Amino acid sequence: MIFVRFAPLVFLVFFCFCLSAQSQTGSVYDFDIKHWNSADGLSSNSVRAISQDQQGYLWIGTLYGLNRFDGHHFTQFSTKNSRQLASNSINKLLLDQQGYMWVGTKAGLSGFNPQTLKFDRYPILAEVTSIVQVAPDELWVAAENLFKVKQGKVSRIHSVKEAVMQMEKAGNAVWISTARSLYKLDLQGQTQRIPLPEELQQYPLYDLSWFSDSLHFASESGYFHLDEQQQVVRCELSGADNSAIYKLFRDSSGNDWISGYNTLYHRQAGQDWQQISAEELGSSPWFSDIFEDRDQNIWMASFSEGLYRASPGKMRRVIGQGQQDMVVRSVRYSARLNSLLVATQTNVGLLKSDQHFIELVDHQALGQSTVFDFYDRNNQLWLGTDNGLLLYNFDDQKVSRPFKELASSAIRVVQPHAQAGLWFGGAGGLYHYDGKTLTAAPFNADLESGFVTVIEAQKHDLLIGTTSGLYWYQQEKLNRVGLGTPLFGAYITSVLTLPGQHMLVATLDDGLFIKTAQGQWQQYDSSNGLPLDPVISLWYDQDTDYVWASSLKGVFRFTPPQKADGSPLLNFELILSPYDRQLGTAPGRCCNGAGHSKVAKWQDQLWYPSLKGLVAVPLQLKMAPDRALQPLLQDVTGQKSYALLPDQRQLVLDTSDRNISISYSALEFIKANAIEFRYQLKDFDTEWQHVGQRREAIYTNLPPGRYQFVVQARYSSQSWTDQQQLRLDLVVPRLFTETVVYKGLWLLLVVLALYGLAWLWRRNAVMQQQELSKLVRLRTAELESSNARLYELNEQLSQLTHKDTLTGLRNRRFLFEQLPKDIEQYQHNRDAMLQQGKCIALLQLDMDNFKSINDLYGNSAGDSVLQQISGLLLRESRGADYVVRYAGEQFVLVLRDVEFASVKDVALQLNQLVAQAHFQIPDGRTVSLTCSIGYSCFPLELVGGQLISWEISLQLSEIALRKVKQSGRNGCATLGFDPQVDAFEFEDSGHIDVQIEKLLADGLAWFEVKHYFG
Repeated sequence: MIFVRFAPLVFLVFFCFCLSAQSQTGSVYDFDIKHWNSADGLSSNSVRAISQDQQGYLWIGTLYGLNRFDGHHFTQFSTKNSRQLASNSINKLLLDQQGYMWVGTKAGLSGFNPQTLKFDRYPILAEVTSIVQVAPDELWVAAENLFKVKQGKVSRIHSVKEAVMQMEKAGNAVWISTARSLYKLDLQGQTQRIPLPEELQQYPLYDLSWFSDSLHFASESGYFHLDEQQQVVRCELSGADNSAIYKLFRDSSGNDWISGYNTLYHRQAGQDWQQISAEELGSSPWFSDIFEDRDQNIWMASFSEGLYRASPGKMRRVIGQGQQDMVVRSVRYSARLNSLLVATQTNVGLLKSDQHFIELVDHQALGQSTVFDFYDRNNQLWLGTDNGLLLYNFDDQKVSRPFKELASSAIRVVQPHAQAGLWFGGAGGLYHYDGKTLTAAPFNADLESGFVTVIEAQKHDLLIGTTSGLYWYQQEKLNRVGLGTPLFGAYITSVLTLPGQHMLVATLDDGLFIKTAQGQWQQYDSSNGLPLDPVISLWYDQDTDYVWASSLKGVFRFTPPQKADGSPLLNFELILSPYDRQLGTAPGRCCNGAGHSKVAKWQDQLWYPSLKGLVAVPLQLKMAPDRALQPLLQDVTGQKSYALLPDQRQLVLDTSDRNISISYSALEFIKANAIEFRYQLKDFDTEWQHVGQRREAIYTNLPPGRYQFVVQARYSSQSWTDQQQLRLDLVVPRLFTETVVYKGLWLLLVVLALYGLAWLWRRNAVMQQQELSKLVRLRTAELESSNARLYELNEQLSQLTHKDTLTGLRNRRFLFEQLPKDIEQYQHNRDAMLQQGKCIALLQLDMDNFKSINDLYGNSAGDSVLQQISGLLLRESRGADYVVRYAGEQFVLVLRDVEFASVKDVALQLNQLVAQAHFQIPDGRTVSLTCSIGYSCFPLELVGGQLISWEISLQLSEIALRKVKQSGRNGCATLGFDPQVDAFEFEDSGHIDVQIEKLLADGLAWFEVKHYFG
């Protein structure tokens, strides 16, 4: 099944080879491809028909029902929920000029209004094979006979007395095929019969198509057309022979598509046919229908593999004509040659503006080396490879090794310096060549890692990136960059200096760093919005004010900080994700630059190396379409479902409907996952509800009244605007029990009852009531006094059993009683908590070397310090959290409903606050202490389920605490687990230490330890 599912990928790879030598204008090679099947919600992988309604929804007919598609979600219709649908097996779909959808099925004809979703049944009971509209109010339907549907009434057309197979309208005539003949019927009733050749009489006809002023046939015995002499003749289609043809289609650009059993044929306008065989595709390219939507996307219905979409791509993947090796490792623009220097896996060459590839250094001269960087100067091409420095001379076209010092050392960087000088960086450090002499940099011995990966010149200064940190060489001094940050010791992949003194540094494992003009470093990784990592190249385009970044998984861009102090958050826009793919490429096969030459600017495009040629991205790229994104309301569901018309702006609910869900959407078939929504029910919601991609609003216990539901949609790169919103007035009627009349009747009844009781009381028992009242007051006072005393005793007992007498904190008993309740409460709301990224965190804090306080200053000093530490922990905890004195100088903090991403920061902050605090002892002196913290989170996501035992969570935090103690104290630690670890590993909490040791030994668990150095 995996092979079948990725079959279109092989199809696209073959198109890559077929079209790489042709003009890039309008090339199918530049189309993006997307695939949906039953795993995505499609009712069946056997798709038979595709159409589009006036709103823009796609309708997909399958073997098991009809599907409405908005680009994100399939809504299914079948005989179970639509009784007037003749059959679930759909053959044909047609949208007429009035916006009504006709559905031809295995068991007859149905129709429906796409706006109201109301189905109708028509008296045609045989299998429908074709539908055409011949007039605004008239359709012809092919079944066991030819039928006419006019103004909703069905009648027979007696001109054809055979079972009709296929139909096609051309001008004022309709072509009709039967088992033996071809008929031409004009709208005035004239009939012309053309006998079919014997080879077409023996097999069924699958499709008729009129283009190029001729009628074309798709049949089980091949591809035919009707010539000028009204003779049916075979079309010349290389490789088709007598094999079956199922679908013929010409799109609005004049491109032809033909689907066969073992071959798919495609022809660009003015070009030759290309064909894709079953062997090249991996399975039969067997498409039952091909459809073009209003945005020129091509949709293909597969008999067995679901739905495919091919859309015009916004970026190109280029393989030069004559380029034998598609794997590109490095690219750089040469202004002198006005070409791209391209290093493949086996050679080095030039990509010219006409996209011809000219080889410069062949495979033999390059050997087995990989080119990391190159530079063109003075008719010479310097090549930095993993096997030394090479020099190519354009005059004699020879390759040499110019320096014995760099003969076999890996060279990652070749960068210009001054007018004639060059810098060479690699495994042996940094070298400078002034045109005559090669000199090693004086600071090579001072580099922690001698492997240079990046060189960035800044006037008289030099930035040197290595596999173990970034250095700044200025005034003949070498300084380490990023002290006290994760940048210190990081693997540097790219450095970029922007106007305004901002500096950007890309790393292999630690994300992206931005240095503001004040010298502060801001780190961006997956936890705060970085869409892809590792970041391997950076490029700044001043015209568009975008920084472009690439990784092994794709490309993204962002606007750099505008203010001098930098912005706290950046808006990263994903351009090419790991799941996007163009024709001829696999997902995630982008931007695998090997060294310094990972990106080049040429022809107003950025060029990136990939395993399938070069990826060219326009600098003026617009990700969002020019058209406004318009939200659509689909339905409102309460105790019953309310269908909404496209122009409906008010809905009155039933009086009993107080719990409703509102379904909405926005049509986008290219970047559906880039759409974000927010909504607000005015006079009920106090603010906008930002819901991301969720397309449903749920409200419960709505009070009666008038509300206005407003929903807005946008692409992630856009701002919220009123132009992209939709409004619906909702009326919630009052129940009779909520009316003023009903409440008045009850009030009157209560008043009358009270008056009657008062009258009886005054008449019969005035004196007795007085005595009774005295007795009641006396007994009530006694009871209240006893209850108050009992309450005080209970409070004292609770304080004694749950409160630590020294610190006033909760004690160990309270923890063991309360924590299981917190875990149970979390489990009840687990889905909502996980969606919000929240958990329960356990922090075990132990004071380091606390015994020395008692030994040096006495037990009273130790008690005073513990009380001050308790106060510090209470001040730093939230109202929902609680602090427990666990044992001696050991405390436990329970953080309830805290975000996963902030637990580490809370632990680090507490560690820092304790280390910076000064504790006063009774004799007036102050002492300082440090602490060790181990923490864990509940739940812990593992294969096979989530960790549900609070005892194990507490043990994990204790194990992490021991790790901090063993590694030098004064720090924080937690345990990380590989995603493949199964929850079964933690079923036995009695042997958790042994289980953790085994996971650590197997590399499936690790400690994340952070020490504080004040």
